[in-house]
Amino acid sequence: MIAILLFIVLMLTSTPLAAALGLSSIYALLDSGHSLDNATRSMFAGIDSFTLMAIPFFYLCW
Repeated sequence: MIAILLFIVLMLTSTPLAAALGLSSIYALLDSGHSLDNATRSMFAGIDSFTLMAIPFFYLCW
């Protein structure tokens, strides 16, 4: 609940959307007891998929 309020406060103070989402997500991860190390490993493992990388590179070829 506090992460949502943090997001709303950051948006009302005209913080850029990416920063507001990032900061509120980091707060929610730390509040729930997860470590940032495990979250970072999980994100990089998800990006390492060939299929997910092929789609943006296909559009960049045009």
